[in-house]
Amino acid sequence: MPRSRRRSSGGYGDGSFLQRARMVSIHRRDTTERHKANYTSTAKYSILSFVPKALFEQYRRVANVYFTLVAALSLTPFSPIRPWTTWSPLALVLGVSLLKEGIEDYSRHKADTETNNRIVQVLSPHSQKFEPCTWQKVQTGDVVMVCKDGFIPADLVFLSSDTPEGTCYIETMNLDGETNLKIKRAPDVTKDFGAQTLCLVSGQVTVPLDPTSILLRGCSLRNTEKIYGLVVYAGQDTKVFMNSTAAPSKRSTIEKTIDRIIIFMFCLLFSYCLISSVYDAWWTKSAYSAHWYMRPDQHDVSADVSNPAQTGLVSFIIHIILYGYLIPISLYVSVEIVKSTQAMVFIAADREMYDEESDTPALARTSNLNEELGMVNTVLTDKTGTLTRNVMEFFKCSIAGVSYGAGVTEVERSNAARRGQYLVDQHDPCAPRYHEQYFNFYDRRLMGAAWTGVQDPDTTEMFFRLLAVCHTVIPDGPPDEEKIRYECESPDEAALVVAAKVFGFFFYKRTNTSVFVRERTRSGVKDVEYEVLNVLEFNSTRKRQSVIIRDPRGRILVFCKGADTVIYERLDHSLKHNEAYKALTNTHMTEYGNGGLRTLCLAYTEVHPAFYASWQTRYLAAKTSLVDREAKLEEVSELVERDLRLLGCTAIEDKLQEGVPLAIQQLAQAGIRIWVLTGDKQETAINIGYACSLITETMIQIIVDAGSLEVDELVMAGKRVEAARMGSLLVETQLQEAQALMDRSAPGSLFALVIDGKALSFALSSRLKETMLKVGLRCESVVCCRVSPLQKAQVTALVKSHGATTLAIGDGANDVGMIQKAHIGVGISGQEGMQAVMSADFAIAQFRFLVPLLLVHGRWSYKRITRMVLFFFYKNLIFGTSLFVYNGFTAFSGSTMYGDTDMLLFNVVFTSLTPLVIGILDRDVDRAVAMSNPGLYRAGQINSHFNLLAICGWLCSAAVQVAILLCIILGCSSSLQANTQHGKPFDFFQEGIMTYGCIIITVHLQVLIIEEQWTSMHVGAVCGSIAIWWVYLLGFGGMPVGISREMSRLFLGDASRSAQFWLVHFLAPLAAVVPELFFRSVRRLLNPSDAHTMQALQRQLRKQHSNSSTEHSMEHSSPSPPEPHPTHPPTLTPTRTPRPKPPGPAATESSGLDELTRAILPRRQMLGRRLAELLRLSQRLLPPFHPVVPTARRHSENYHHQLHSHPGHTSSVLR
Repeated sequence: MPRSRRRSSGGYGDGSFLQRARMVSIHRRDTTERHKANYTSTAKYSILSFVPKALFEQYRRVANVYFTLVAALSLTPFSPIRPWTTWSPLALVLGVSLLKEGIEDYSRHKADTETNNRIVQVLSPHSQKFEPCTWQKVQTGDVVMVCKDGFIPADLVFLSSDTPEGTCYIETMNLDGETNLKIKRAPDVTKDFGAQTLCLVSGQVTVPLDPTSILLRGCSLRNTEKIYGLVVYAGQDTKVFMNSTAAPSKRSTIEKTIDRIIIFMFCLLFSYCLISSVYDAWWTKSAYSAHWYMRPDQHDVSADVSNPAQTGLVSFIIHIILYGYLIPISLYVSVEIVKSTQAMVFIAADREMYDEESDTPALARTSNLNEELGMVNTVLTDKTGTLTRNVMEFFKCSIAGVSYGAGVTEVERSNAARRGQYLVDQHDPCAPRYHEQYFNFYDRRLMGAAWTGVQDPDTTEMFFRLLAVCHTVIPDGPPDEEKIRYECESPDEAALVVAAKVFGFFFYKRTNTSVFVRERTRSGVKDVEYEVLNVLEFNSTRKRQSVIIRDPRGRILVFCKGADTVIYERLDHSLKHNEAYKALTNTHMTEYGNGGLRTLCLAYTEVHPAFYASWQTRYLAAKTSLVDREAKLEEVSELVERDLRLLGCTAIEDKLQEGVPLAIQQLAQAGIRIWVLTGDKQETAINIGYACSLITETMIQIIVDAGSLEVDELVMAGKRVEAARMGSLLVETQLQEAQALMDRSAPGSLFALVIDGKALSFALSSRLKETMLKVGLRCESVVCCRVSPLQKAQVTALVKSHGATTLAIGDGANDVGMIQKAHIGVGISGQEGMQAVMSADFAIAQFRFLVPLLLVHGRWSYKRITRMVLFFFYKNLIFGTSLFVYNGFTAFSGSTMYGDTDMLLFNVVFTSLTPLVIGILDRDVDRAVAMSNPGLYRAGQINSHFNLLAICGWLCSAAVQVAILLCIILGCSSSLQANTQHGKPFDFFQEGIMTYGCIIITVHLQVLIIEEQWTSMHVGAVCGSIAIWWVYLLGFGGMPVGISREMSRLFLGDASRSAQFWLVHFLAPLAAVVPELFFRSVRRLLNPSDAHTMQALQRQLRKQHSNSSTEHSMEHSSPSPPEPHPTHPPTLTPTRTPRPKPPGPAATESSGLDELTRAILPRRQMLGRRLAELLRLSQRLLPPFHPVVPTARRHSENYHHQLHSHPGHTSSVLR
């Protein structure tokens, strides 16, 4: 009965355990400890729980609770409207939401059924054979057989395989998205078990397990014919389900503001009801008895003269129902429709964010945060795989203090171009024959057998041997240098192993206990087997990896590679060459870091067999410990990873992704701060920052470092507490000095902060984090070096606490923490699996796609959602206030001038289509203008379209318009004057349809005022909504009286015959929107926003392009010779995303700006006060700066040559 240990809900393969043993009985299902079955369900609902649980989810929204309360009150005899008119929209809203939930959950049920009915072979103790069994019937204690390419049905203890070494290869793509194979090893006590042996197993044994012996549910078996495993965790107990915690709930700022507006509308509704009920109670007590025609002698609970409190309560209930239309019941459904359309249609189908190389489109994993994309203030990004390609190439190395490799990195070339220099990479004719995937290195001194003649060939040989042996790479394919393929968890390891192969140390085979290397040394070529005794794995805390081997000569060697800081601490300082090599290697690593290369230090030591034997005893004790295993293993590892001999370092290039410098520059121009969180050393991070325009020459660099000579001396002396205290004080001093520097610097100075991981650990303490945040927020860019995944999440949480919208972007599992902490998480589907994507809110394939995601889709979504929501509250406030005002003329008796069907259809039909079109299709400027003018994005950062001023503006506009409407309508519809030839005066139902029609026309005229660009959908929505109202008057009014009631022949019989009716419909809406039109026009003339300016320029460019096209057509159709074309016609530079072409000569530029100024400003304001704004405008209209490189310069020259040679064939202007 093997025992295993209960796991925590940590990440995959983290090896973290809770301290409790688990008894598992083989072949017995009646154990004393009850275990969960292997049946799993990811669905939220069952058939019985669907309705109650789904309704519970819907009623978490306060608005739905309110609408249900109103619908329930409408069932009382006091209701002024028929109950079905309140229940119908509520049922529609809830029904749509429940239908959506049901469809989504049905898909989950189908996937669960397919998974639970998969077949696996289970060992039967009775027949002593493996028999097919469905996954859902597998139980803890079963022995299962999984064949090649099959899936693991539950969490298994790997017992044995068909290989003599007891190993297998596992792919974890279903868990973390990684396609690299992982090697698993069976415990020594079971690796030789076969099917017959497993049937005869008896007794009890305690087996301490490590992650390499556990096969997790959902993994697939690769490159192994079959394996046997013991089920130890099944169903919901498996790690994939234990880790499937709900993603953090994220709500956008706009959604939270909507809640506050709804609360305000509730307060307004309550005040309306309170005023109405108090006045009704007072009027009933003081004046009701005098109105004999109302039969005050009859008892009525709603008008009881003797009990005004009761009258007021009943009146309050009546008015709650009547004024309920202040709250837009269809708002939530409309917002869901709009957000889903934005996410699934516009973002997912955007070709500009489609990566053709990987066939990966953009993906919105949630639609709740679309508008939040338009409000981002800070982007926190990983570097490797996010800003870079995560395609590693061995580029340079330093061995025994000698640097090798002479290539020029992309970062060096980019930084030189920034300084106006051009670096030429001198390629040797022999270099191409050595180049292959993961290897971009050439140096005559090392290639072939030339390394045997270097100054220290023994060290060089050991350097190459370490590269070939110290790793966990799995070879795949025949032992041929051309055909073999390496499976590894990190592309860095592949680059190092390939480099060893090219240098003559070909790693071609791995078993459970050995690695095989074909070495080409000074003594010839031979195959060497190295016995692998121990593997001390790399993690973010250790920052190093060690492999203990026994070579054919019997020597026990410890090979270690890792970060320079951890390797230097463990060197043998008694060796003279160590200090010399350390100084030279450190210089070379600095040079490599300046070139943007990733560096690793390599070192080794030889241990005495006796020492190793005693150490192995301690190691096995720690490895099999059931208490604090990880801490004990770390302590034991420290004993053997010491007294190292430094061999040198490697330098690997990870090139920048396409378009990263321009993307960062555009984000910076949009006012977005960028924080880079990387594990690279300081020099590497700074130079990559320069290369990708994150740090510029105009910025003042602030470097915070916890290192000093005193701190290093304390560390060497073992006084770590004193060293930590001194480091904290040092960081505090540097942060305070940075604040002082910022305070005394000239206004407009730009700052860049660079801080390493050790200093960051002090800066994130409770004592210094506020200072750290203040300094960071005053910087244009921040680079955090040598940070751990935990520190990434902590930094994100710190920036998020400031309140500004944060976006975290990364590509690996170590970025999941910060992605989930930020307001918005963006995952990049790169080389490190899909864990970042699966944890993110949005997914893209390249960092450069973040620019259109934010500047285009984010900005559009923000403006669309805010305008739609404000339009909703605007129209409902007009409609609800009209009810309140009219009710005041009836002494707040609860009377209404609208039919209950009219009130029902106001939100659901007559004004439902226009908000959807606004939310889906609104666009103030075209895509190209938004991309080439990032400054337009700043409006969302300050929330200028949905702040208190904007909200109050829309609500005040509604109040003014409803006041104008009611004044005109009530003034023109006196009940004492005849309005038709029959001598019949207006009744309140005629006033009702007149007011109703005017409101519908007015709210759609408001759309005419606010819209910047019109489409056929806009025209159809506005005209169609108004037309539906008239069709409704004709159709519903023609129905029998039992159905249409007060609307029966109201329009055709009475209202349509009145000239006043039509005159009011024409004049009242126009008069109502005149103040709004005047205010917006004056504001646009006197204080135009950036968007207004770009709209004017966009129209000007279109007009010029139209005139140019017309002239060009006339020239081609006329026999006369064409007139000279302008030197620089208004067009766009043909790049990936069209951008406005830079202005031409000064005269042309001045003329264009003068025309633009005359188009948007009065002539008398063209000088004086507006001159400064004009100069600022001309700068803003210029396209973003592109880094000058020779290839781009040649491309530009070729383009201008073509443009001047063929003046009629210019690129299309802004569409």
